[in-house]
This record gives sequence, structure tokens and C-alpha cells, in this order.
Amino acid sequence: MLETAKKAAEKILKHENDSIKIISHMDADGISAGALLSEALDRAEIRHQVKFVKMLYPETVEDLDMNKITVFTDLGSSQLGNLKPKYGGSDVVIADHHAPSSEDEWPRLVHFNAHKEDLDGVNEISGSGMSYLVAKALDEENKDLAKLGLVGAIGDVQNAWGELKGYNRKIARDGIEAGEIKKEKDLLLYGRHTRPIFRALKNLTDPPIPGVSNSIEGSVSLLKDLDIPYQTDDGYRKPVDLSDEEKRKLASELITRAISEVPEELVDYVPGLIIGEVHSLVDEEDGSILKGADEFATCINSTARHEQPLIGLEVAKGDRDIYFGRMQKLLQYHRKCIAEGMSHIEDKGVKTGPEDFLQHFDASDILRETFVGTVASLTLGQENADPFKPMAGVVKHDGVAKISARCSKLLFLKGLDLGEAIRQAALSVGGEGGGHAVACGAQVDDDKVEEFLETFESKILDSL
Repeated sequence: MLETAKKAAEKILKHENDSIKIISHMDADGISAGALLSEALDRAEIRHQVKFVKMLYPETVEDLDMNKITVFTDLGSSQLGNLKPKYGGSDVVIADHHAPSSEDEWPRLVHFNAHKEDLDGVNEISGSGMSYLVAKALDEENKDLAKLGLVGAIGDVQNAWGELKGYNRKIARDGIEAGEIKKEKDLLLYGRHTRPIFRALKNLTDPPIPGVSNSIEGSVSLLKDLDIPYQTDDGYRKPVDLSDEEKRKLASELITRAISEVPEELVDYVPGLIIGEVHSLVDEEDGSILKGADEFATCINSTARHEQPLIGLEVAKGDRDIYFGRMQKLLQYHRKCIAEGMSHIEDKGVKTGPEDFLQHFDASDILRETFVGTVASLTLGQENADPFKPMAGVVKHDGVAKISARCSKLLFLKGLDLGEAIRQAALSVGGEGGGHAVACGAQVDDDKVEEFLETFESKILDSL
């Protein structure tokens, strides 16, 4: 066990008779992190509250309530300068995987950060993974909560290689040993447990599959050509229903087609994006949208995108009744909003920067800022976009522009760190930014957007 995780647990237990405040990031990883630690505190019968925020901007920190102890999960490390003026005199625990900012003397802070522990916080452990290590330090019996550490890591695309790496593998192993997680080698098709095979194939766009991606007809034709039935008397077959031989035939054809489309320098990465490790949650019902760890992460993320993270919190903690029903309705509405956003982008089109590399669109008149990242990601897979170039979406409101950027797994595997590029670009125009290598965001003054996008594109090209 890492010593700093023990110190974090000791700091929390010191306040077991107080009300503890957990503040976490409002995304799939952050909700998983907050839920994981909340469940651990429930088991220890420690009173607590959970709050989710998009980012710890100075104005956000100013609005937060003070407690005798505050625990920040999946955020805090890169906003130490914003936190210390308010929290410097109280007990604070940070469990985060983002790169930390410079740290002044702060005696009452336990800073449990992946990078400070010589762990790879970009690729090999997430915020929920760091929270899991604190929960495990609180009580070894919390090993079953490893499943939420897995969900958070997948929500942060830390399985981009077709497998988990580093400490994430240890966390997943804890979940397997606890009987909560099942690991298999399989086709990396989203919706393995819930979607017809042809629909899962249609949505496979990273890497793009010629004749299959974005085409129901092409997907059905492929299955017919390979003599793989896509329906039976009981209905449409799902990816989990395929035999091992059918999976091998399908994987071989998908890899062959993808390689024909991918730039030569990215060819070696293709097989790992078609077939690899998949994880299912043992206690979830077959056919449930929560059965696959990837779909679980999407469901939790949808609650964040609609600024209803407490619904995601309760579902992650085990609710399969009231909050689960609310989440299902929210997910339906989420899909409707995304469809409207995609239609808007298709009508308006996508622009490129002066170097013809960064693709971007303005969705100020149609999308809330919480959706723009999802739409940017989906737009990358459409025919009017180049999947081998990054995509940024802009939403302006009240003099401020929020930017979300996404890139394909192939670009990430080539070495692009979109999060670092957006951080530097935002700083150059007086804004703030950061995030992950494949998904990140920034906030700048709306009159700085054009300058920001040009600098962002330049930083991206410098990193490749």
C-alpha cells in the first residue's frame, strides 16, 4: 500500500466524528471517484456530503462551503493556487491523477497525486483509481469497490491500447478477485451487451472501417459476406452472442479494412483498437446498459453532461430503482440532445485552422457547454470530418468561451497530448485549460477565441 494513501486515510479517520465534504470532478471518472469514496465512508459510518464541480476556477472555489476537512477527488492537484487561499488553514486531502502545479508549504494538506507517487496519471491510473487506493487504505474489505476504479479509468479512455496498463491492471485484478469484474479478450465493439451486431459495427469509427463505419447497410453486408447471422428467431444477435470463430473472422476483416484507410505511421496500432481486453460487471443483469464497464461509464457521464451528477452518484453506489430509472430517462434525453447537436454541425460544417490541422466548430446557438465535447468526439467519426486530425467545439456565453477538444485514439497512440497543448494555448491568451490526452477543455474570453485556436493548433503540431 502506498504510504500517502495511508496518510490520507488517517487524516479522514481523524475526522470520523465530523461531517466530511467530498468535492469531485463532474465527469465519469470524477463521479466514480466520488461514489467510491462515499460508499467507503458509508461503510465506516462516517457522515459526509458529496458535491461535483466542472473545474476549480477561483470563482468556483469562492462559492464552496468550508468543513473541518475537505476531500478533493479527481481534481485539485492542478488548482492548488486557487485552493490554498481558502483552504490553507484547514485539513485537506487531495486524491488526483492530473499533473500537479507547484506546491508551496501546506502542512495540513495530504496530497495523494499519481505523479508524486511515480505513477503514470495520464495512462495508468485515474482519479477513481486514486480514490480506490484511499478507500482500500481505510479498509481492505473495500476491494470490491475496484469496479468503480475500473469504470472511471475507462471513462477517461485509459484503455486506449485495447488493454489496461500499469496500476489500473492491479485495480482490475482486485475487482476480479473480489468477484465483481470479469475480463475477456473480445472485439472492442461498444454496446457488446446491448446493441445488435450491425449497429455496434456501424458505430465503430475509431479507427474508421471503409464500407462499415456510419453505415447500417454496409455493416449488414459485411456480416452476410462473412456468413455471420445477425439475427435468430429470438431477435437480433449482439456482439456477446458471437462464437469465437465468428469473432476471429470479423476481427480479421475489420483489421484488414481499417489498415487500408489508416496513414502508414499508424497501421501498427490498428489491431489493438479492434480486439483486446473487455470488462463486464458480474452483478449486473445480462443485457443491462450497466453490464459493460464502457457503457456503465457512458451512463454515468451522461448524468454529468446534464448537470445531474448526484443521479450518477447513486447509480454508481448501487441504486437500481429510483435513481436508475431517472438515469435511463436522462440517457434518452441525452441522446436526443446529441442528435440535435450533430444535425446542427452537419448543417453548419466544420472549419480548419490556418495550418489545416485543427478542426473546429462553433455551437453557441445550439449546444450547452456540457455537450460540446461529446459532439466533438462523435463528429470526428462522421464523413465530413478527418478522423486523423483533432476536433474542437466552441460555446460562447456572457463574454466567456468554453472549448472542448477531442482526438482519435490513433493520434493519442502516436503521442499527441491534447490536454497539455490546450493548457499552454489557454494560458497564452489569459485563460485556463487542461484535461486528458484525448479529451480536454479550456475557458477563455470570447474575443480571444480565434487567437486561442491558432495557438492551440500550433501547440498540437509542435507535439507531433
